[in-house]
Amino acid sequence: MISRLNLALGLSLFLLAPALHAQVPQLLNYQGRVAVGATNFDGSGSFKFALVNGGTLASVQATATATRTGSFITSVSVTDGGAGYTSSPAVSLSGGGGSGATATATVSAGVVVSINVTSAGTGYTSTPTVSIAAPAPSFAYTTYWSNDGTSAAGSQPTAAVTLTVTKGLYSVQLGDTTLPNMTAIPATVFANPDVRLRVWFDDGTANGSQLLTPDQRLAAVGYAMMAGALAANPTISGTVTATAFAGDGSGLTNLPSSTPVASPPGMVIIPAGEFTMGNSVAADTDITDAAPVSTTVSAFYMDVNEVTLSQWQSVYYWALENGYTDLPAGSGKGPDHPVQTVNWYACVKWCNARSEQAGKTPVYYTDDAQTAIYKTGDVNVTNAQVKWTANGYRLPTEAEWEKAARGGLSGQRFPWGMKINQNLANYYGATGWYAYDLGPDGRNAIGSVGGTSPATSPVGTFAANGYGLYDMAGNVIEWCWDRYGTPYAGGTDPRGTPAGSDRVVRGGGWGYGASGCRSAFRGDSNPATANDYGLGFRAVLSPGQ
Repeated sequence: MISRLNLALGLSLFLLAPALHAQVPQLLNYQGRVAVGATNFDGSGSFKFALVNGGTLASVQATATATRTGSFITSVSVTDGGAGYTSSPAVSLSGGGGSGATATATVSAGVVVSINVTSAGTGYTSTPTVSIAAPAPSFAYTTYWSNDGTSAAGSQPTAAVTLTVTKGLYSVQLGDTTLPNMTAIPATVFANPDVRLRVWFDDGTANGSQLLTPDQRLAAVGYAMMAGALAANPTISGTVTATAFAGDGSGLTNLPSSTPVASPPGMVIIPAGEFTMGNSVAADTDITDAAPVSTTVSAFYMDVNEVTLSQWQSVYYWALENGYTDLPAGSGKGPDHPVQTVNWYACVKWCNARSEQAGKTPVYYTDDAQTAIYKTGDVNVTNAQVKWTANGYRLPTEAEWEKAARGGLSGQRFPWGMKINQNLANYYGATGWYAYDLGPDGRNAIGSVGGTSPATSPVGTFAANGYGLYDMAGNVIEWCWDRYGTPYAGGTDPRGTPAGSDRVVRGGGWGYGASGCRSAFRGDSNPATANDYGLGFRAVLSPGQ
């Protein structure tokens, strides 16, 4: 099994502003890490690269209506055949005052084309609701560029680039045409709002070429150039300002040097700014502790994924030898599943250990002087004992978490919009409870793969939000720094109330209904709790660290 360990994404991009239409090829410096099983790969490996979009959901859940004659169900008609079905989905009928009606679906070319009633049931006084199981999530992709130019719709390129891998680490300059099987990256690629790097790796064994997941969202820092209304073949120095520019840019020289963008491995930047924190959906009157309030947060980096079991243990074993004597080993359904059954104290100590392992300054201390690093025991660390200016890892504040979860959207229930279904998140469907839950009912099928205790799914299974973050709704509920309190503080960089014993948890999980997965929904838990619906977390860093 080939896996990606703590993907190290070192970017050196420059993005020409829209005012510049010259098509200057781009170079992207990329560093990554790859392992075969649990062992860092060493040697020569074959890599394939593509720049793609985040994908659009291609699978659609089918719908149908039942016809009742007397107290029996006589037929079921397909109202929307959906898309993306690879086998016949389960069909269930509920409500209507009766029982016993059953039906089966027929699928053709990925679409439910008909439903046959296999038992009419009895006792129906009204028409029951028909539920058709959703297809497995599938997405349609657009390829903007690939190393050999052959990738289409996110597919694997034909030719590979051979690179040397040392102790799992490799580097490459994408777009460098001096490398065999490497094409130039057009500047137009970075005019797209959502660009992600997709990588395949072949270790030369029977494993073959395998996709390394998840795709990594790229961010670029640009520079602006404006030129136009120029005479033919001019020689220009200094600053030129105009309203238009035409041509292919082939004669341009002395362009500004590229601006490096250094994102920490496996993290994305969450931009600074103001947002409306809390519930802005008037219909959601059940949320009584999250009145909307204007909140501003400074920029920060956040883990793209929930901390996995593999990532947890890579720090855990180091920590045991360096003074963190009571960290739990963590549990999870697989190395790429989120770690869970870890309490708040353990997550805070793990963040400190991760910081020290990486040569960074820990954030959490057991004294107000911030000299005694928090390594052992259950300590209710206070705001005064947090070195907020340190460059180490920490839990997100509740405000940071909600801004990140919303992905740049405002006034929506979920990170992607107003409704939820099991193609979008790993949660417990209950379509009869909430009109915004499109189900299907029960556990998400993907969470049942490999068992339901827990019913987690591999991180990055579902589409990312607007900031490139995965699983900000569902999978495991996530610890935040703040003590739970109401109302919200609002303002700039709020860090929660100093009073109270419980800590905030956010995002819902595989055992939560749709309501618990809303971006404004607040949960709280005793910081010693380690097994409530699979508690997990992700970490953040201050910018530039």
